[in-house]
Amino acid sequence: MSAEPDYRQSHCQPGKGESYHAAFSKNPYRRMVWEMEQEILVRILEDHLAGRRLLHLDFACGTGRILRFMAGRAAESTGVDVSPAMLAVARRENPAAEIVEADLTRNDVLGTRLFDLITAFRFFPNAQPELRRDVIAVLRRHLSPQGILVFNNHRNPAALRPRLAKWIGRRGNPGMGMDEAGKLVAEAGLDIRAVHPLCVFPVAERYPVLPVSWLRRIEDWARRHPRLGPFGENQILVCGRPPGTGGSTDKTP
Repeated sequence: MSAEPDYRQSHCQPGKGESYHAAFSKNPYRRMVWEMEQEILVRILEDHLAGRRLLHLDFACGTGRILRFMAGRAAESTGVDVSPAMLAVARRENPAAEIVEADLTRNDVLGTRLFDLITAFRFFPNAQPELRRDVIAVLRRHLSPQGILVFNNHRNPAALRPRLAKWIGRRGNPGMGMDEAGKLVAEAGLDIRAVHPLCVFPVAERYPVLPVSWLRRIEDWARRHPRLGPFGENQILVCGRPPGTGGSTDKTP
């Protein structure tokens, strides 16, 4: 039996940064999803971190989309990734951000630094379970007492598209179930404070079936109906330290 692939190596090949970055500007569906993610990030900042001087860490920052979004919203932003190809683009796109090439699970170059906001997008459901656990333990260590960790599960197997794929006999990477995400967070000593679901309508991003303008209307409608939330393929989780451990007691329904 072959060893499980190590996600650390998945984006390190030369040219990967440019092709990955282009995918979010050229693919209409990915562009739409990123627009909705930004709207949710604005809401999260307002709900959980309003009025604070923010120190921000973007883990697995890739080509720096989150760093660019946080420019002007955070007092300082630091991006960390293991891929030189991805970081070359991140540095170009985010000249004001601190960009660090490191594997924090093997060499935690951040030392004792704490951050009010830690983001990690498009990482956890792609990573192997052992790497997920190692990473979230490091991120918790760098989370300030009142800080929040925001990460997304963009491969929720309970969503409609993977359900349909399974029904017709197509197999793919199983991603990470929301029960697994909850267990991961709890074992790291954190609470889930809010979940923001996206991408309810079953779509393959290369073949969106409907015009993106129509899909956007459908997704905006779905976001107003909480019962559809569990079927969202992209779930954005807001996590923090439990009450009594230095974390906020505020809870967002």
